[in-house]
Amino acid sequence: MKEQSAGQEAFNPYAPPKAALADAAAPGVQPVFFPVSLPKLALMSLATLGFYEIYWFYKNWKCMQENFGHKINAPIRALFFPLVSYPLFRQIRDHAAGARLESRLQAGLLAFAVFIIAVLYRLPDPWWLVSLLGFLPLLPVQSAVNDINAKLAPGADGNGRFSGWNIAGIAAGGIVLALAIIGMLVPE
Repeated sequence: MKEQSAGQEAFNPYAPPKAALADAAAPGVQPVFFPVSLPKLALMSLATLGFYEIYWFYKNWKCMQENFGHKINAPIRALFFPLVSYPLFRQIRDHAAGARLESRLQAGLLAFAVFIIAVLYRLPDPWWLVSLLGFLPLLPVQSAVNDINAKLAPGADGNGRFSGWNIAGIAAGGIVLALAIIGMLVPE
């Protein structure tokens, strides 16, 4: 067996690597609220005929549950989002203020807009299409969320890329939306 010189360690093939890895810079950094880019939020909401909005609310309520210990039922709140959007918007506004971010988020006004746009689906053809713009009041809220996440969880993923499931949802929803519009335009 060879003798080791002073200051030199024996090679151990089972030892973990000692080199710093650049791609593992921020493991486990969790965003404070659900991150998503504004274009992705808008496109997914339109293409899924508003179902992405339910998912958006669910993910944000789930973040409230996990990150702040709120005792809430995220799936139920997501399903009834037009009625319970104000508490979420208020929490996001207050959290932005606590993080010393400039936020002029009008929680009450935006929650009222969410409610009004949600009930517009009852309008006759083609006016019900206005209800597909339900993502518009969510854009300033998501902008505040993105600012909060950038400041408090800078290493967290911003969720701006479209996954395979996102693309499939956009394709399927786009076809359904196009057929609905064509169906309204074709005379009986």
